[in-house]
Amino acid sequence: MSDEEHLVSAAEVARLAGVGRAAVSNWRRRHPDFPEPVGGSAGTRFRLTEVERWLRAQGKLPDSGGEDTLWRAVSVGRDEGEITRLLGDVLEHLHGQPGVELPGPVRDEVERIEPAARVDVAEQLCRRHTETARRRHSATTVELAELMAELSDPHGVVLDPACGLGNALRVAAERGAERVLGQELDPDLARLAQARLRFHAPASVVAGDALRADGHADVRADVVFCEPPFGYRDWGYEELSVDRRWDYGLPVKNEPELAWLQHCLAHVRPGGLVVGLLPAAVASRRSGRLVRKELVRRGVVRAVFALPAGLLATTGIPLHLWLLRAPADDDTPMSVLLVDASDHGGRARGEADWPALRSAVLEPWRACRAGEFEPMPGRHDVVQAIDLLDEDVDLTPARHLPAPRTVVDTAELEARHRRLRQLVGPLAELLPAVTERSPEPHPTLTISELARAGALTVRQHTGRLELSDSEDAVGELVLTGRDVADGVGPTLRLAGPVEAELVHLVPGDVVVPTLVAGGTPATARVIGETGLLLGPNLHLLRVDPARLDAEFLAGYLSASRTAEASSATVSGARRLDVRRVDVPLLPVAEQRRLGRAFRAVRLFHERLREAGELADLLGRQLVDGLADGVLDVPGG
Repeated sequence: MSDEEHLVSAAEVARLAGVGRAAVSNWRRRHPDFPEPVGGSAGTRFRLTEVERWLRAQGKLPDSGGEDTLWRAVSVGRDEGEITRLLGDVLEHLHGQPGVELPGPVRDEVERIEPAARVDVAEQLCRRHTETARRRHSATTVELAELMAELSDPHGVVLDPACGLGNALRVAAERGAERVLGQELDPDLARLAQARLRFHAPASVVAGDALRADGHADVRADVVFCEPPFGYRDWGYEELSVDRRWDYGLPVKNEPELAWLQHCLAHVRPGGLVVGLLPAAVASRRSGRLVRKELVRRGVVRAVFALPAGLLATTGIPLHLWLLRAPADDDTPMSVLLVDASDHGGRARGEADWPALRSAVLEPWRACRAGEFEPMPGRHDVVQAIDLLDEDVDLTPARHLPAPRTVVDTAELEARHRRLRQLVGPLAELLPAVTERSPEPHPTLTISELARAGALTVRQHTGRLELSDSEDAVGELVLTGRDVADGVGPTLRLAGPVEAELVHLVPGDVVVPTLVAGGTPATARVIGETGLLLGPNLHLLRVDPARLDAEFLAGYLSASRTAEASSATVSGARRLDVRRVDVPLLPVAEQRRLGRAFRAVRLFHERLREAGELADLLGRQLVDGLADGVLDVPGG
């Protein structure tokens, strides 16, 4: 296919312009000159040249030059495999070793890159490819690669037998490795990794399965990094059962990671280091206990570091870093450093408190090497090998670390106690006094009819918002349907470009989730603060206070009867169509009287929930403090 005939989907058009998919749909509706899809039906593809021409004419595709324009030329209209192959060509050209002719637009952009900027451009292109590739776990993340390098101080020859795009080897080269060697199963990715690494050090990356077809059979490196392919069970157990690499025992079929570790040990010189990033289960699977026993007994395992779950973008499994040292004549240690840093993760997958995590991993290792180590309960300790060589040979750090001593802030404890008394004391008084009466029939109007009459307006969030729960996010607070359903304040902030009309909530607005858990009524809320944006999965009802009381409406929408206006979804939740809810027509004075009662019940629920959460926290602190002897009760 020629460059002029490249076709792109609506999602690729959105990426090309740096907007959300909804923006592309809006452009198609609002701009009659937007390029027609090939074939004339929605959902088909567009000609790349026509799209670029239109975007540029609209000022939506600034010709910024450099890496941005080059990445568009390389990626748009091509699948992942095509991008990988073309990036390999591009990096070879940037390095001054052109192998094949580049497509015209790509060649033009490559020639515009200044020589001094070529290394940075190459790295940015590789970063973008990693972010957009489906198999993002095929490359060790930069943060993990840097942590592995700091543990091992890479020098001399460094090998990675499952190198992916070469992140770990690049970090090793930047930290002083004289030569980097790698192997990668995917031949296109292997070629790209080699083209990338040549910018940083003499490099040789070969294609193939390192266990079955070792591309560096005669190499004895100073340091070996390895992140074995996760979930890859077909590692060659049958044909490799008598291989000389299994010096510590034949790994069973479902223990490929122990095969990879022994492969790495076979490729490191005596006294050299191996750093392996492994699933946490490798430390405790019963099937691997015999190999683990030999590794510990012969002094190969120097340290195991438990990391937070979710550090990899494509899986939430917990991880361990294993630090191994190939046996040398002058050193047979009989202890293992165990570190539990598993609580330094972020709230979202792929996030971590990296400064704290690095400190938790590196400080005990450096102190241990310097002979200045001091154990810390619940964090790290040096465990004698004899204590690990039991029936299970479980190397999970948490299993061998004594529980940390309970620390109680008595001032904080007393403050929580006072708050609990404040909440519980007058709690029952919040409920309104009620009397029985016979219900009176009242005419009703649906929310939709009230909207047509001008008594209120109904809105929902449309378009795409990039939201974040990171503590570092500084965008406006966004209230979502989940927040209202859970009875909490806003938990997310704007974190990226906005391709939607923002709706600011004002005091007196009524919001109700669009999705309701099966068997539970909706929970409406009256907004009492400023500075919030309407987020996804929420209905907004903005009332005319002269005709409708907001508290009355919120209370009525929270009643069980609103379930009649909902329908079941595939997940079991119910989708509320708020426009179908019937609301009785009452005088405004009567609405306000009932609204005060609804508000009192709502406050009762909110404070009861707060009291329950506080009671759980306070009770746990008291039990732990009394049990650990750091708290006492007067009177002997």
